[in-house]
Amino acid sequence: MLSSLQNKDNSAENSDLTNKVMGALEPAIKEHWPKIEPYADKALAAAHNDETVEMLARKVYPWLPMMVRLAIKEDKFVAFTLEHKGPLLAKLAEIKNKQTT
Repeated sequence: MLSSLQNKDNSAENSDLTNKVMGALEPAIKEHWPKIEPYADKALAAAHNDETVEMLARKVYPWLPMMVRLAIKEDKFVAFTLEHKGPLLAKLAEIKNKQTT
């Protein structure tokens, strides 16, 4: 995982990391879906804008545990977030579609 954030090219590890992150997010999204639903369309639209995602990553970074912030600098975290936003958008859209049908 750390190598993914340090820009080492390892697509198998990136894929595994993406699957782990998405696996952890899905239950949380489903649990809180009633709170998320009113904002889902706007959030999905905003998330397609890299500037918005970058701003969000920069606001989230200070809330990460201290050990994570010591190991991963803010710029690397932002770059990682931008690089991996596609799977998150896909998961949100998938859950939104499941909830509306």
